[in-house]
Amino acid sequence: MNILVVDDDPFVRTTVGRALESMGHSVTVAENGDEGLGILLKGGPATVITDWEMPGMGGLELCRQIRNARLPRYTYVILLTARRGKRDVLDALSAGADDFMVKPFDREELAIRLHAAERILNLETQLSHANDELRRLNEGLLKKSRIDPLMEIGNRLAFEEQVSEFHQVCVDRGLPYGIVMCDVDNFKRLNDRFGHQYGDEVLRRLAKAVRSTLRTEDAAFRYGGEEILLLLYRQGPEGARNAAERVRKKVALLPLPMMDAERHVTISCGVACYPENYDAEQGWKGLIRAADQALYEAKRLGRNRVAVARPSGSDSKTA
Repeated sequence: MNILVVDDDPFVRTTVGRALESMGHSVTVAENGDEGLGILLKGGPATVITDWEMPGMGGLELCRQIRNARLPRYTYVILLTARRGKRDVLDALSAGADDFMVKPFDREELAIRLHAAERILNLETQLSHANDELRRLNEGLLKKSRIDPLMEIGNRLAFEEQVSEFHQVCVDRGLPYGIVMCDVDNFKRLNDRFGHQYGDEVLRRLAKAVRSTLRTEDAAFRYGGEEILLLLYRQGPEGARNAAERVRKKVALLPLPMMDAERHVTISCGVACYPENYDAEQGWKGLIRAADQALYEAKRLGRNRVAVARPSGSDSKTA
């Protein structure tokens, strides 16, 4: 191990250092607590042997500072001091020391205590690695729980977690944004004719086509069933309508197995935007309703088209 020896007495530093080196350890030295703490904050040794009474920062305060510092790993602290009373031991342990030895130290006893320190540090390292792996696994599971496994885009939970922050960012910056609700036309008929496995393949290809048309700052979510919802950053009604139209055309050209030119898959889209369709009482949920109403309008007008919600709530414009 590399061990930091903190003591204002050069004789003690030399004596302890030689003893440690004879045991096979490497040694770093500091003359007081301030210097020792500085070494530790720069990624110094994980084991410290420190005196109690020193100029400036003493041993007890060094223990407290070590426990309060955000060091990259656990630091094992042994207080080596002439103090030997029960109160002294309790004060040392309360300050954060792991062990306590009385001067003059016994070399064999020090070697045994350092073996214990090494064992504990190894366990701490193993625990830290296990926690890191568990953290990575949890982050992976959290991410997967927000992704629709079929379409491989965000699911409704991911949308509801993100939309409020997305909306607030646009409001704070005075920026517009668009919401597009997309729905596959006659999807039930397609499922009934070709089966649900085929319907799933259509949704997978559709989602891939949608993703390919979006900018990196935009996002797509499976809102439910065959519905896909798009969040379009910095897009007003015209920009959002154009984005929805690109998606519609891309889907209409999808090469699908078992489909001829007369039986291609199409989608209808409803568009709503902030601030044009914003209602302070409904918040961003009002935009979802406006986009949904525009989608129904696109369906009513014959499907395979884009409808944009009017700010007044009157009949939607269609592309």
